[in-house]
Order: sequence, then C-alpha cells, then structure tokens
Amino acid sequence: MITIDGLRVELDRAVILDGVALTVPAGRMVGLVGPNGAGKSTLLRTIAGLHRPSRGRVLVDGRPVHARRPRELARMIAYLPQDTALSFPFTAYQVTLMGRHPHVGRFAMESAADHREAERAMAATGTTHLAGRSVATLSGGERQLVLLAKAIAQDSPVLLADEPVSALDLRHQLDVLRLLRACADAGRTVLVVLHDLNLAARYCTELALLAGGRVVADGEPARVLTPGHLADAYGVRAVVRPDDLTGSLTVTTLENQ
Repeated sequence: MITIDGLRVELDRAVILDGVALTVPAGRMVGLVGPNGAGKSTLLRTIAGLHRPSRGRVLVDGRPVHARRPRELARMIAYLPQDTALSFPFTAYQVTLMGRHPHVGRFAMESAADHREAERAMAATGTTHLAGRSVATLSGGERQLVLLAKAIAQDSPVLLADEPVSALDLRHQLDVLRLLRACADAGRTVLVVLHDLNLAARYCTELALLAGGRVVADGEPARVLTPGHLADAYGVRAVVRPDDLTGSLTVTTLENQ
C-alpha cells in the first residue's frame, strides 16, 4: 500500500505539489491524469524517492520512502522514467538484466534465476528480438519497451510508470497497458501517468486527477471523469459517456471555455 499524506514538494523554490493526499491499496492500477504542469511526474518521482518533500510524507508498506536504504527501496519500487535516454551502448538484454541488480548480492553475479526473470520480462514486453541490439540503435518506442522490461524484471511490489506509452504505436500502447493491468491483477501496485483519458478509463482501476499541484478528484473513473472535474482541471467542455464496444468511459472534448 502507498499512503501519501499532506505532501508538499518544492523544486527550485517553486511549489510543485501542495497538500497532496492519496492512498493506493495493493493490487490496484491507478492512473495519474491531469494537465501539463499539474505535478504528475513530480509525484511519481517523489514516491520513487527521487525528490524529498518539504512537508508531509510518503509511506510504502507503512514505512517512509526516505527511511529506506537505496537497495531496499529498489527491491520495493520499480520506476520507469519518462526520459528513455541511456548514456552507454548496452544491449537491450543487458539493460533488462539491470532490473535484477537489487536482488543480487554485493560482488555476486546474476544467477540463472535472474536471467530467467530477464528473459520472461523481455518476452512479456515483446522485446526478445531486440536482446542483442545496442540500445543506441533502438527507436524511442523500442527503448521505452526495453526500459519497461527492466522494470518488470525488477519484480518489485510497486511499479511506477511515467507516460509509458507516449512513444508507442496503437498496438503497443494496448499491449503495454494490458501488461500493466495484469501486473496489478497479480498483486502489484501500479501507478501510471497517462495523458489519454480514454485509455486511462479503460485500463486503470482508479484515477487521480491532478491540477495546480493538488489532487482534485480520485476514485473509480466514473467518479473522476465528470464534465465538472474536467472543466476545472483542463478548462474544456467535455462529454463523458460509456463506449458501446468496451463499456468503459470515453471523453469527447468540445471546445475551450
């Protein structure tokens, strides 16, 4: 379980998040949605322990994130960043295998079990055919999938993904979101930043709508994706209705207010 209480985060003297409160039970896939600059990525990075709050706290499994040592935190939380740039020309398989490092002892080599986990993660993300390729030669979408494989291989109970489908085509978007939902259904806690509200409503069990550094609504998609909330957060008129084929909510924007 993730518990966020009274969270305030300041970066370069600017208040990015203020008074954020959110509880995410285990086995849920929560979509963080909201306009640009709302604080979604900052919230994800704070949960991952990369930003230290100026007030409030983030608890994972009842303990503050910043009270955990780095290796312990890496065993608890896998983080897929929005930026897919990699500094060294590792192969896709080597990058995926890096997800096992929190589970490998100091001065030890990866075990056969670690290699099996990496292979399974690449198979799950459809990246097995990229295993021997240098990540420097991959497209942005392919790197995004390899980094997702790394996060899957990490096998942490919490998985944080910042816009994991932004560089992907339609088929791979669906594949990735189905995989993340399967992770949640298997008991992992998944938080994912998404801009496509229709995909968020279709695949996430709950949503948290951020605007102005605060959570303005959270809960099941039908509770969050209302015309009033969307007008307040995005400044647009919208029609929200069930999709005839999927049964999930669809959002159609009409015009700016």
